[in-house]
Parts: sequence; C-alpha cells; structure tokens
Amino acid sequence: MANEAELRQEIADERRKLTDAVADLRQEIDHTAERGKQIGMVLGALTAAALTIRTTLKIRRHFRD
Repeated sequence: MANEAELRQEIADERRKLTDAVADLRQEIDHTAERGKQIGMVLGALTAAALTIRTTLKIRRHFRD
C-alpha cells in the first residue's frame, strides 16, 4: 500500500493534469466562440447585402413603371 507521501504526490499529479485539461478546454471554448463571432459577422453582412439588393431592385422597378 502507498504511504502518505506517495498518495499526496499522486493527488498533486492528478490535480496538475486536471488543471491542464481545464486550460485546454478553455482555449477550445474561446476558439469556438471566436469562430461563432466571425460567422455572426459574415451572416450579418450577407443579410445586409441581400436587403440592400432587394431594396435597390424594388426602387428600380418602381421608377421603371
């Protein structure tokens, strides 16, 4: 059976591993959030462009008649 010092060392090692795993997960979450922001900006720009084109076409049709 492991003595108290070995158990403490094992616990410290596991704690270090868990801390590293949490840091890795935070980085992945931050990266995913950043991609989400970029996708949101692109979708917003596409929506604005589509509305602009639609409005322009409506105005052109109105003045042609």
